[in-house]
Amino acid sequence: MQPDDKWADLARTVPGGFTGILRDSTHRLILRLTHPELAAEAKAALRAQLPVALDDAVVQPARWDFGQLVDWFNYLHPRLPVAVTADKDEGLNRVRFSVTSIEARDQVLRALAPLGLPCDLVVVDLNGMVVRF
Repeated sequence: MQPDDKWADLARTVPGGFTGILRDSTHRLILRLTHPELAAEAKAALRAQLPVALDDAVVQPARWDFGQLVDWFNYLHPRLPVAVTADKDEGLNRVRFSVTSIEARDQVLRALAPLGLPCDLVVVDLNGMVVRF
């Protein structure tokens, strides 16, 4: 089982729409949830499943839970006409595709355009320059 699979399973079972756990620039834990109002329930459920103390974690809202990111990633990635570096980015709360040329970026954007994707689902990164789709 890959770490992404574990987080997707947590997203499907933990109250609050688990998106991920990060650290900010001060090393403080950040718990991302699609329903931050369920933070207490989420922390209680995660306590038994993760080796991380979340009692003092700051809760931040997210649009997509990690299971949704995985599902979208699995749908989108095979439809891309070029090789990309790809990630379910819990920090951005988006599916991220990274390319190294303008041509590859344009091919990815053309492949995504007819799919009718929700706003703010995908980020296409060209050598660090981000295009939100």
